[in-house]
Amino acid sequence: MPGLENSDIESIAGRINEENRGEDERAAARRIAAQAEAARIAAALRSGDPAIRRVWGFGSVFEASRRFRMDSDIDLAIEGGDLYRAVSVVGNSSFKVDVIDITDSSDSFAQLVREQGTIL
Repeated sequence: MPGLENSDIESIAGRINEENRGEDERAAARRIAAQAEAARIAAALRSGDPAIRRVWGFGSVFEASRRFRMDSDIDLAIEGGDLYRAVSVVGNSSFKVDVIDITDSSDSFAQLVREQGTIL
């Protein structure tokens, strides 16, 4: 960069790295909070609707290999129960929560959730 000394560039790079580290730490803490919230929601879903046989968490909240951002949502899949009731339970979360019903689904996505998702 014209007009910038190496020490200036190093200083700028250091600030950027520090900001990135801070963002990563905040995202990691938020991911942990999202996992706890998902567990709370799963318990509320099962207690509110005994027909729900399983609740899976999937997506960036549960997959360490996927990038988690501060605006990432919680993805849940239910097997059994009433999807509309489930959606009403998740409505009071501080996180955006998506719920899908994979009860009768045998497609590849549902199979992936069953095999790789986290049972809550």
